Amino acid sequence: MGNKEESGVKQFRIGLYGRRSSGKSALIKALVGKPSALVRALHHRDVEQIYKNLSLKNMGEITFGENPGAENTWNQGNFSTESLDSSVRDTDLAIILFREADMHGELIWFNYFRKAGVPVIPVISRMDTLGDGGKVLSRIVEQKTGYKPLCLSVMTGEGLEELRAEIVKRFSEVFGGYAMKEDLLGEGERVLLVVPQEVRGGNKALLPHFKVFCELLKRKCLVLSCIPDMLPDILDHLKEPPKLIIADIEHLDKVREVKPAGSMLTSYLVLRDDCMEEAEGKD
Repeated sequence: MGNKEESGVKQFRIGLYGRRSSGKSALIKALVGKPSALVRALHHRDVEQIYKNLSLKNMGEITFGENPGAENTWNQGNFSTESLDSSVRDTDLAIILFREADMHGELIWFNYFRKAGVPVIPVISRMDTLGDGGKVLSRIVEQKTGYKPLCLSVMTGEGLEELRAEIVKRFSEVFGGYAMKEDLLGEGERVLLVVPQEVRGGNKALLPHFKVFCELLKRKCLVLSCIPDMLPDILDHLKEPPKLIIADIEHLDKVREVKPAGSMLTSYLVLRDDCMEEAEGKD
């Protein structure tokens, strides 16, 4: 897994979002193994997001940021559009910490990041403080977001390895997106597009796939495509692995199971419109 200096890509940025006492600083400390003095330096009383470069096992240096905000803001969901937009621009991976059944503010952040194409990991980080280990809250979060949250405890360490593994998976997704955004794909590079199995004419859901396809052709890349079920076969028939594989987010786990180690991976959601616009502006 290359770091910033090896890849030429800007540093990976993880943003932690949650109300006070949801366990953001404690979670950062547990992930990076740093002493509490450093974690205290990350804490802030107002809504300004703060950043700190820390080293994460198997990934090198990561930029962590946390944005607590005032409690009544989280309860009422009165987040400014400027604050939301700024966080989207400054975050490659969002970790949303859920603390209680009143999750109005958390859902605003979750949905805003998802709509913007930023990968999100929902987390219940204080399961040891809940009588049922977070089972009920987990079901509510899954019902509201469509994603099963990771339940963990920084006190016992339960769930931390699962979170680290999920971060590494999402890193590959974002890093692969930078390959196009930072002009790391050039003439003759192989790119494999995994497209939906049911393709219907005029389907607006295919617009992101078409835009990516056109951008890759403009860069004179060698573009291949297949449906998810054909992926293992097409990879077996390639003499050289593709530099990048792009798939819908629901197929990423399946692609990870069979992709060559040297192939980068990303989703069409990460390659959102502003990414395509930036790439087009470099011509």
